[in-house]
Amino acid sequence: MKPADLFRFLRRVASQNLGLKVVALALAVAGWWFVAGESKVLVSFTVPLEIRNVPKGLTVTNKPELEVEVRLSGASSLLSGMRPSELSAGVDLTAAHAGRQFFTLDDRAVKVPPGIKVQRIYPSSIEVILDRTERRTIAVTARIGGGAAVRKRVAKVEIDPPSVEVEALPEEFARMPVVYTEEVSPNRTEGDYSAIARVETREPHAKIVGNPNVRVQIQFRK
Repeated sequence: MKPADLFRFLRRVASQNLGLKVVALALAVAGWWFVAGESKVLVSFTVPLEIRNVPKGLTVTNKPELEVEVRLSGASSLLSGMRPSELSAGVDLTAAHAGRQFFTLDDRAVKVPPGIKVQRIYPSSIEVILDRTERRTIAVTARIGGGAAVRKRVAKVEIDPPSVEVEALPEEFARMPVVYTEEVSPNRTEGDYSAIARVETREPHAKIVGNPNVRVQIQFRK
């Protein structure tokens, strides 16, 4: 059994039976001595960098690094048995403000399993630019698919709700007089046709506030 697996097993046993805590402690000490006696190694990993907790009313407008290189040290058995899900990196923007700012990446930005230490992170800091967003109500227009023959048969299109709330940069609203649904392709051209469609935004920082789905009701010519 690898040391990492041993530690996990001991934690589970100790939490289920208080009477085994003393035995678990003794085994843990033995396991620690085993790990301590191993040779320490340095290993580098490329880890996705997550931008977390962007403050309300702000959006990231530059392109921060998507990955960081993390150099870790520890017993070879711990590092060889480490799963990718046990390693993560992130920057918390809870206290950030509008404008350009730099965030230091230290060992607190990287989550690693017990017994493993973060020796280096590259880059050691990232630049983040935050700009203020606005919210406006914008009308929705349906995209009707199926070709020209189908569109010629359309007599009326109703959308419920007829508008949605959009959050975006102020300058993006000038390029967004309306927002469109995903393409709706009727499977008939007589009577009425109804479908649920998702409203899409093509501006890079625009997003729908709340439910992005609307009902599209199409009436065909008689």
